Order: sequence, then C-alpha cells, then structure tokens
Amino acid sequence: MTYFVLASVLSAPVAPPSPASDQRKFWLESWDGKVTVPITTSPMWRGPLDGSTGLDVAPTQVLTAVQPGVAGSMVTDVLTVERPVVLALDLRTTSKADQDEQLGVLRDLVAPTTGMTRDGSFRLVCSGPAGVRQLGLVYQSGLEGDGKETPTFRRVVLNCVAPQPFAEDRTDQQVPFRIAPTALTGIGGIWGEAGVSTSSVLSQDTPVEMWSAVPVYPTLTLTGPAASILIEGDNGMRVDVPTGLSSGDTLVIVTDPRRKSIRLNGAPAAGKLARGSRTPAFNLGTTLISVNALSATNATILTLGWRGLHRSLS
Repeated sequence: MTYFVLASVLSAPVAPPSPASDQRKFWLESWDGKVTVPITTSPMWRGPLDGSTGLDVAPTQVLTAVQPGVAGSMVTDVLTVERPVVLALDLRTTSKADQDEQLGVLRDLVAPTTGMTRDGSFRLVCSGPAGVRQLGLVYQSGLEGDGKETPTFRRVVLNCVAPQPFAEDRTDQQVPFRIAPTALTGIGGIWGEAGVSTSSVLSQDTPVEMWSAVPVYPTLTLTGPAASILIEGDNGMRVDVPTGLSSGDTLVIVTDPRRKSIRLNGAPAAGKLARGSRTPAFNLGTTLISVNALSATNATILTLGWRGLHRSLS
C-alpha cells in the first residue's frame, strides 16, 4: 500500500519591526559652557523621561479682534510666547555620597540667583539629526524633594521657562561683504548657508538669504573708511550713517530688540545713526540690500552676522 504525505513549507514568522530609537542626545550646560550634565548618555542620569514637555514647538498666542455685526473674529497678531519646559529625570547611583555629589552639581548649574541673563542662566542642549541646538532656561522648581527618594534613587522633575522661546544654533554665522566704492547695479549674488568670500561686493539690490527657520535680527558690523554710508533693504531696513567712518573705525549695530546696541570702537554711539534709521527683522527668503558709500575703499567692509533660530529643539 502506498501512502502519500502532504507537507507544506511555512515561511519563518516575520518579527514585528523594532521601534525606531531616539537618536537625540540631551545635556544641561552652564551659560559659559564649562559645566555639563549629560542626561541621555550618563551612567547615572536618565532622561528626558515620559512627562517631559516643551521640547518640541514653542507655544503660540493668537490675538483677535471682534467687529460688531461680523461673525467670529479677525486675527490681529500672532505671538510666540515664553516656552514652559518640564524635564523629568531619574538619578540612579550606587551610594548616597554619589547622589549628593550629582545633585550638588545640578543645583549649582540651575541656580537662578547667580549668572542670570535676559535669556536664562543655563541651557538645555540637543544633538539630533537636524544638528545641535540650544535653549536658554530659567529654573523655577523641582529640587525641593518629595520624600520618596532613596539613598541610590531620586526622581527629579525640573520646571523651567525659556524666555527666548526659539531654539538657537550653537554658533553665529558671519558673512563679510566689501562695499562697492560706486553703486553698480547687478554686482553681487545670493549668499547664505554656503557662505561668501570677502571679495564679494555689496552694492545695489544684492540678494541676501539668511538660513533660519524664523525671521532673525542680524548684527551689522561696518568697517571704515567711508565719508557716509546708507544701507537700505526691501524689508524696510534703513541704516543711515551720514558722518561716515574713518579708516579703521568699526561700527557695530545689534538690531535684536532683546539686546539692541550701537557701538563705535566699543563705545556707545547711538547718535551715529541718523533719525529715520530702521532695523526690522530679515524675513524668511531673500532680502534685497542696497548700499551707497561715498569714498569707500577696498578696506570698507560690511559684515552681517546672525544666529539661526528654530521652532523646535530637534
């Protein structure tokens, strides 16, 4: 008698895909950068844990107005307000002495009574696929203790606020331009992320593109000589220096409203700019800049500097 055995070949079960790992690395840093507390790669600190907030997009406030007889409302302004940040961290050590040491470093780092600036007293730094960005913070609470800690374990939930709500690049970008002695339309070219050499000439309607996710206020550094200088932009900028600059003089104009200043060779010089000068933000995209500088030479330089801002830390 013949028997037939029917057999089927089954493919190996397909394992479910592994969840993507978080490639971001976080650390806390003193304002001068000399002290750091790793919270992602440390053998003792773990974080940010579930419950951490404020690490993505900064909050927005929408202002509206109501017109009688018209349904709904109309938007009058959109503001990005200060960013609340909550950092949930675990501290695991092998001894109470190690725990006390780590907590002491953290307390000193976030202390709001020393080294305070307009933008905070310490930073949260994130390294991720988009690059390295930082957020200035002010400590509010979280180190009081809740009575649940053990000699080798403590949960810390830092409540902070970021006065400047946008995440910053770690370094400034600076691009120098030689100012054309005479106004020649068409000289110059688009510059931005790739950078431009000092031989580039800034004259009439030179396209300027700043790499940033939100509008930025640049710092203008003018180096003489020039009998007079007038800088205008299609964003409404007008910088008028009617008395010009002597050879070797440096005029630094910080246009950021958070730290606005005008200095000539390091000394305050608000009167150096003529009435009617305006320094609005550079919008996203391209801004056309025109410069007229009487008696300029090859040594006459305009350097535009800025730090990229981003809505999210990563």
